[in-house]
Amino acid sequence: MSGAKAEDRARVRALVVDRLEQAGMARRRGVSAAVHEATMGRICERLAYMSDDNLMTLAETLIDNAPDGIWPSELVIREFARGLQEPPAAERRIVTSWLASIEGPKAEAGGHLVELYRWLLKHPRPPMAMDMRGIREQAAENARRCELTRDRIDRETASPEDRGWLEQYLRDRDAARALVDAGRGQKEVKEGDAA
Repeated sequence: MSGAKAEDRARVRALVVDRLEQAGMARRRGVSAAVHEATMGRICERLAYMSDDNLMTLAETLIDNAPDGIWPSELVIREFARGLQEPPAAERRIVTSWLASIEGPKAEAGGHLVELYRWLLKHPRPPMAMDMRGIREQAAENARRCELTRDRIDRETASPEDRGWLEQYLRDRDAARALVDAGRGQKEVKEGDAA
């Protein structure tokens, strides 16, 4: 995780944590104040990507779904949050670590970087051999679609759907490449430090 800015953590604290405490939410039995506060800190860090509106909605949703007045678990809070607003790719450790590893450059060289990036966003786990087969097949289909769409654009016969699909594909490609490049940059810094 990149580390949320202090202002963003403060927003989460004000709009979610403080709101739930004002509503009378109580710590779970057997959870010390220190453990509870550490959990609140992690929640503020993890949800810092969310908009103010979604944070306020999250707080009200958590209040409405806790009839016993006990703080829900961190896992439950994160699931409700994800249902309201998906975290950006840069905040998803599986995506950043996988593409920053040797797997990112391999996928880029193999022509399936966008498909791997999209797969990791959808499935928060490393891909298995059968998953990689599907990723490569999807990459081949998408390469054909990119070529056809570019040809249609050149001939001025592309539909708005064609253009939108290609624009999204290129945005995803740029986002995935940025994560691969960040991984390369980290490796270069480590190698420089070791020298």
